[in-house]
Amino acid sequence: MNVDIIILAAGQGKRMQSPLPKVLQSIGGKPLLQHVVDTCSKIEKAKLHIIVGEQKKLIQSSISAPKSTNWVIQKKQLGTGHAVKQVLPSLRANSQAVVLYGDGPLVKSSTLKKLISNVAKNNLTLLTFESANPKGLGRIIRQSNSKVSGIVEEKDASSSEKQIKEVNSGILATSTKNLKQWLPKLRNNNASKEYYLTDIVTLCSSENKSIKAINLGDTSELLGANDNQELQNLERIYQKETALRFLKYGVKFADINRVDFRGEISIGKNAFIDINVVLEGKVSIGSDSIISVGAVIRNSTLSKKIKVEPYSVIENSKIGDNSMIGPFAHIGPGADLANDVEIGNFVEVKRSTISQKTKAKHLAYIGDGAIDSNVNVGAGTIFVNYDGKNKNKTKVGSNAFLGSNSSLIAPLIIGKNSMIGAGSVVTKNVPENKLALGRSRQKNIKKK
Repeated sequence: MNVDIIILAAGQGKRMQSPLPKVLQSIGGKPLLQHVVDTCSKIEKAKLHIIVGEQKKLIQSSISAPKSTNWVIQKKQLGTGHAVKQVLPSLRANSQAVVLYGDGPLVKSSTLKKLISNVAKNNLTLLTFESANPKGLGRIIRQSNSKVSGIVEEKDASSSEKQIKEVNSGILATSTKNLKQWLPKLRNNNASKEYYLTDIVTLCSSENKSIKAINLGDTSELLGANDNQELQNLERIYQKETALRFLKYGVKFADINRVDFRGEISIGKNAFIDINVVLEGKVSIGSDSIISVGAVIRNSTLSKKIKVEPYSVIENSKIGDNSMIGPFAHIGPGADLANDVEIGNFVEVKRSTISQKTKAKHLAYIGDGAIDSNVNVGAGTIFVNYDGKNKNKTKVGSNAFLGSNSSLIAPLIIGKNSMIGAGSVVTKNVPENKLALGRSRQKNIKKK
C-alpha cells in the first residue's frame, strides 16, 4: 500500500537563537530534517510531504530530498492540526498517512515500519514513550481498561494528568480517509488557541474506533529539539549510538564518548579509533587501520592497515594499504597515495599522486606533484608549484633522491634514479641517473 509521509517542518525555532530554522540545525554534520528524510527513504512506496513556513526556499536548498517530494507552505502557524490540513489535497487515495516531525532525527526506520504495519488492524496508531520528566509533553490518557482515549497537552492538563509518565511523541499513522474525516472537525478551544493534531485521538475514540499506542518505554529515539540544550543532548545520543553500532561490527574505540561522526562513515573490522577523532563527510576507513588522537578525516578513502598518527588532517584524498601518515601531517585536498607510502611530521601534500614505497618523512611541501615509486623526499623539500598566476606540475621518476632543503621550481621533470643535492634550487629538468646541484659555491670569509 502507498504511504504518504507528512513531515512537519514549519517551526521557526526561536529558542535556538539562530537565523536558521529549527529543522536546519545540525547533529552529526547533517540538518535535523535531513536525518528524517534519509530515514523515510527506507520506507517502501513512500511519498514525502514536507510542510514548511516562510523559509521554504532556504530549507529546500539545504535538504537532499527525492524529486517527488511535495513541499507545502503553512502560511500561518495555527498548530499541528492546521499544518497537516494544508497537505490533505495532495494525499493519495486509499493511502496510509504517517505524521513525523522535522526536529526528530533519531527515529528508526524499523520503528516506522512497525507503526505502519499496525494501521491495517487499527484506525489510528501512535508512538509513545515513558519520560521521568514529562514537563512540556502531551500526556497519554487511558481508560480503566487501558484503551487510549485521548492526549492532553501540558498547558491544558490537570494536576493529576501532569503526573502521567507515558507521553506523546507526536508520531502517528492512520488512513488518509480518516485524516480527511477528522481534521475538519478540529477546534482551537484550548489554552494556545491552536488546532492540535492530537485531538484526532479523542475523535477516533468517540467513534469507538480502535487506537493502538506503541509504547517504546524509556527511549531517546523519539526525542526532538526545541532549544540548544536539547539539540546538544540529541548530538551526544546520536554520536554514542553511532559508535555502539560500529562496535557491533568489530570496530574498536579508545572511548566511544570522545569521537565525532559527521557524515556517511564506513569503518572496517578491527580498525581502532582513538580519542578526539573527527570523521566528516563521506569517509571510508579500511580494516585493521589505526586512527590516532586528534586526527581529522574529511571526504576521504583510507584502505587497509593504514596508520594515521596524532593530529593529522586528511581531506578529499585516497590513501593506499599499509601507508603511514603523520604525526601533524596534512594530506589533501586532491592527494592520491598508493600502498606503503610514508608521509611524516609536518608534511603537506596537495593535488599530488604518490606511488608505492615513496617516503616524505619530515617538513616537506608536495603540491601538484606526480611522484613515482621508491622516491625519498628529504626534509625541508618544497615543490614550488605556484608562479603567481598558475599552478605547475613537478614529475619525479622512480628511485629518485630529493636532498634536504631542496626547492623544485615547477614545471619540472626529475628523471629516474636521479639525485638532487641538499640545498639545491632546481629550475631545469634533471635527466635519469644524474646528480643535480643548484646552489651557490660556499665562501669562507675571515671575520674582522
